[in-house]
Parts: sequence; structure tokens; C-alpha cells
Amino acid sequence: MNIKDLLQDRLFGKLTVLAFTGTHVRICQGKKNPQYELPKTFQGYNFLKHTEETAGWLQAILREEMIQIRRFRIILDSEQVYLHSVKLPVMTVEEQRNWVCWEGSQYIPFEPGTYQADLLFWPDSADCSSFQENRVTVAADLSVKWQTAEEAKLQDFLLIAISLGKIEALQQFAGFLKAKLEEVTAIGPKQVILPVNLLPVSSRKEVILKRGYQTATVLCFLTAMFLTVRGGISWRCAKSAWLEADRQLMPLQSVKEAYVESKKTDYQIRQYQKTLQHISQSEPVWASALQTIGKVIPEGCWLDGLRQEQTKYRMLIIKGCALSLSQVTDFCEKLEHSRVFSKVQLMESGTREVGLKNRGEDSKKAISFLLLAELTPVWEEGMP
Repeated sequence: MNIKDLLQDRLFGKLTVLAFTGTHVRICQGKKNPQYELPKTFQGYNFLKHTEETAGWLQAILREEMIQIRRFRIILDSEQVYLHSVKLPVMTVEEQRNWVCWEGSQYIPFEPGTYQADLLFWPDSADCSSFQENRVTVAADLSVKWQTAEEAKLQDFLLIAISLGKIEALQQFAGFLKAKLEEVTAIGPKQVILPVNLLPVSSRKEVILKRGYQTATVLCFLTAMFLTVRGGISWRCAKSAWLEADRQLMPLQSVKEAYVESKKTDYQIRQYQKTLQHISQSEPVWASALQTIGKVIPEGCWLDGLRQEQTKYRMLIIKGCALSLSQVTDFCEKLEHSRVFSKVQLMESGTREVGLKNRGEDSKKAISFLLLAELTPVWEEGMP
């Protein structure tokens, strides 16, 4: 078996041979060669009248024998085809075809155009005595060209014919069998399989399309095999290179782990710094503000209380008294000019009596005030 046959078997399946007789069918595929008796309904060459039922019965046998059929050839019994021996001069293949086309119909018991015939060189004409009542004929009515060659040596040829109705039935059988019928031949003299294909010859366009399809299929298969092998080789090379690089980088693994740990530590430190900065910004620093208030408060002015505004943490409420309104005004201006407070507002003012026991005097009226002072952002961050 050559490479072409191997590829064809691989792509299109192994060729299966079905040999039909009047009572049996033999299935040949590789080393398997089982023979089965046809059911009574299909015997006597009646299987061609029941192609669908025959195909179903045969599929069950193929499943039992574990035979997968995708393409096959059929070998018919000699009773299913027409065999006739004729004596003709030496002819080329083209001349044989012309003779079958123009003069072969006079020997074939079918209507013209309803049969498929072929001419086969067969030197032993005596072997045909058992086929169709010893039909052996000398071609007496040859064409004018051959009649003039009286001394020409006549040769024995075997004329094989089959009706197109049987061909159509066999093709329907192949369709029900879901396989491709590639060849139809018959048993000849001495129970020899005739080297002839009785299927109608396809047109040149169909042959070109078939060969193109087969060529494209083979090329696709070879390309897929090449890409698969190349991909496997590339994958092995890449895997080897990756393992070698991993082996070379193994001593640096500890350095890599230390680097990763240092990065994690740096990240945590930055997070802590951000948290502390947020905490420091969320609460203002009051030390500088209190020192500034103590420095700029004028004489004759005192404080009763300091507290932070609940809704605005940068606001400081200053409550106190002064002996005169000018002292209150002076106190506000000094707070605004101190750069610690960005804005100072007098929210409330009034009068009340206060006792000056340290001076030995009676109670005296004083100016009470309520200031709202806003810290500057710089001082809120604790900068001097």
C-alpha cells in the first residue's frame, strides 16, 4: 500500500467491499471477511428492490461486527450483469470506447441509453461458455475500416453491461447506507473479479472538482499535522527555556522576597504617615493660640471662658469683660494682627456690674463681650 492509499484511508475511511450473490453477502474490510445469508425477502437478487430495508439490515450487521463504512465497492454476481464475448481486431482504448458507443448496442439486450457498458480484453473466450448461454460472436458487421483488414488478427474481448436502473438502485442503497459508492464491478469467468468500473464516468468538471477537493483535504491535513508538530516543538522549547531561567534565578529568590517585604513595609509606613497627618489636621493646635491671647489682652480686660465651637473645630469662642469698649476693640484688633487668627468677630456685648475688691472700691459697671475667633490654616497645622 502506497502513501496515497494510506492518506486516503486515513482521511476518507478504509475501502469496504460488499460482494452480493443470490443468497449471501460477504463484507471485506482489512482482515475481516464475514459472510451472511440474506433474508428471504432479499434473496434472488431482490435486495435491489428493497434498498432501504437492505441498508438498515446491513447497518445492524456492521455495528455488530464493529465495522465503520464510509466508502465501499460492490461486486455483483455474474447473473446480475450482462456478459458477452466478441472477437475484434486490435484496438486502442479510445477505439474500444467508440465501438461500445456505436456498435455495442446490437449485442446488448437493453434499450439504447438505458445501460452502462464497457469492453474488456479477455484472451480466453472459452471461459465464457458458462455465462448467458455461451454467447460468443464474431463481429461480422464491422466498420469499413476493419472489414478491409481481412488479415488482421482478431482478439477476444468481453463486453460487460448493466442497466442504469440497477446503477440507480445501487446509488440509492449507498445513500441509505450513508457511505460513498466508488466502484461497481462483477464476477467474470473463473470466478475472477473483473477489472472494470460500471459506474457512469463523471464529467470532466466533476472530476476536476473531486480531485481539487481531495487535494485541498490532503493539504489541509498535512498543514494541520505540520502546525501541530511545530507547535509541540515550540512549546517544549519555551518550557525548557522557562525552566532554565527559573533555575538560574533560584539564588536570587531570597533577594526578591526581601525586596517584596521592604516594599510592603514602605507601604505600611506611608499609610501610617497619612493616618497621623489626618489626625493632626483634624484637631487644631491651641498652644500658640492661647499664648497669643495672653500676650495681646490689654490691661483692664479679662477673660471669663474659652471654648471650641462644636460645629466648626477651627472656631474659638472667647468670653470676657473689659472696663471700657475701647479695650474690647483694641483686643479684637490685636488678635487679628497676631497672624494666629485669620478673623475675629464681636458676636455679643453688654454691661454688667462687677466688684473690685482688690482696689477697695464698690461694684462698677463693665463691658461684657463674646468674640468668635477663627484660626488660620497655618496655625491649625501647628506651624510657628
